Amino acid sequence: MIKFCKSLNCPSSQELLAYQSGNVSRTLSEEINRHTELCEFCEAEIEFYKHYPQSEDKVKTEKIPNPLYELAEALLNNKHKDGLFLGKLLGEKDGLILKEA
Repeated sequence: MIKFCKSLNCPSSQELLAYQSGNVSRTLSEEINRHTELCEFCEAEIEFYKHYPQSEDKVKTEKIPNPLYELAEALLNNKHKDGLFLGKLLGEKDGLILKEA
């Protein structure tokens, strides 16, 4: 089964947005054309931009607070299955009690 997700080989979302808007070099346009022949995710992302135009203006980025960053890291690395670790990140003394859904 093929995963429907962005990979390290995928163009960035900014590149795909610029491609969809026609604001990329010929070389990059050709690379993205070849890539989207094999990558359904990037093809879908470009299609999304067609239906929901995005601003190409730069958005000021903010530094993510450390506790939120640590929580995101734990969730992404499946450490959330360890109730004590996740509880520690959330500031709970005895950890979390996780129940099966």
